[in-house]
Amino acid sequence: MKIRGAALTRCGLVADGRAVGIDLVDDRGVNVSVELSLEQAQAIATTLPAVLAPAVRDVAGKLNARFILPLDRWAVEQSKDGTGLLLTLAAADGSEVCFAVPSEACRGLGRVLASCKGAVTENPSDRTAPPSSKPLH
Repeated sequence: MKIRGAALTRCGLVADGRAVGIDLVDDRGVNVSVELSLEQAQAIATTLPAVLAPAVRDVAGKLNARFILPLDRWAVEQSKDGTGLLLTLAAADGSEVCFAVPSEACRGLGRVLASCKGAVTENPSDRTAPPSSKPLH
């Protein structure tokens, strides 16, 4: 069965937090519900950026086009094994991603960020980022 979504009406946790429920209205006006295990939802979440990137470029007609979310807040934590950091980046809409960053990548990223004039806030405890004033923090 093929379902063409016309509107997303709800997306959230169901089954006591053990699954993700997605409610849609299809192109015929019928309400449709899909329930995915957390593993299935995670597989979709990690696959979608690679699927959407070429579509955004095609629609925009530009090779450098991309889907961009303004950074709202971030957090850096030591990884449990001590071999790197966990970098969490979040947008105001609630979308969030956490990257495991190995030590060597941390050093390289630090060098790049240090070379960006005016890109880093002077307040090291500030972990919010109004898009117009602090694009990297």
